[in-house]
Amino acid sequence: MGVANALEALYRHFKLLLLTLSPSHEFELESDRAGRAAELRVFSLFEGIPGVQVYQCLRIPTGQKGRREIDIVLVTERELFVIEVKNWSGIIELKADGVWSQVRRNGTIQNHRDVVEETKNRANLLKFYIEKRGVTLPPSFVQPKVFLVNPDCRPEQAILMQPEVLSADQCEHFLEQSLGRSSQSGWMKSLLTARKSESALSDSARKQLHYILSSAPTWDRLELEGGKIVVGDFQDFQGPSEDLAALKFVKRSAVSHLTMVHCRGWVRNIIGSVIGRTPNVQITVTERDYRDSNPGKPPRKQQSELPSQVCVRPDSRVLFQPVGSPVPQLYNLNNILALSLSA
Repeated sequence: MGVANALEALYRHFKLLLLTLSPSHEFELESDRAGRAAELRVFSLFEGIPGVQVYQCLRIPTGQKGRREIDIVLVTERELFVIEVKNWSGIIELKADGVWSQVRRNGTIQNHRDVVEETKNRANLLKFYIEKRGVTLPPSFVQPKVFLVNPDCRPEQAILMQPEVLSADQCEHFLEQSLGRSSQSGWMKSLLTARKSESALSDSARKQLHYILSSAPTWDRLELEGGKIVVGDFQDFQGPSEDLAALKFVKRSAVSHLTMVHCRGWVRNIIGSVIGRTPNVQITVTERDYRDSNPGKPPRKQQSELPSQVCVRPDSRVLFQPVGSPVPQLYNLNNILALSLSA
């Protein structure tokens, strides 16, 4: 079992690394790519610690047709930490209005909204989301944290004095603690040390919380020919009216995955030209798993029946907005191998 868990963790790291380094992020700035790489490193830091569950890139609905991304969620025996990871460099100053002003080495200045306040808002949003899905959390169970992970980041004392903020040195100190090479203190000690008192959540509530977080929305994903992967938000299909009618059932509330099989080859193309038809793309449909929020209960029966397969023309397109792109992009169905939809 230990070997299987280790292989699974290695596979997860490999997938996350692909998403971080993939050329599909062509719309992202270099700073955004570096930020996602930093999130991956922090995620890897926590993964595998006994008694700790870690989740990455959760996108929690705001109730206003939008979503807020949470970098990392960390669940211990008695706390849930909402972690915002910043890979900023330079001097960080706290202004009177709460703005964080970043002065880079080249002298440029970039102002950011109060990161601690923003992380608190995300923590409150996640708490509301969890309770809406059926788990009531104890007071102060959800805690916001801001990780300034870049060693070249020099926040002023007014920022470091905020209990929610950890500097790069403190994050590195935690790495030593997690490997058992130093003494433990503060919130980190509560993270790594099993408490003798009763757990803040019952076993059933903890299992339900794990299901909620592991099934929370993340990014949609396009797999393209040539191994390219694009992450972002699926918008819609575009194409002939008969194709759109055949695909109208594709909603994230009902479908989790679409796999495309392309009818290629010169024989099929000749036959298609003779009969006046373009060779079709065969799409295999995977329905979303509607388990009850209590994972101990059996799956509920689906109320609607979706087709297991549909065929559409390869010149139909998918409207998809990649991470970092200001506008949605069109992708020909003929170039797509699979589409995964987040919940």
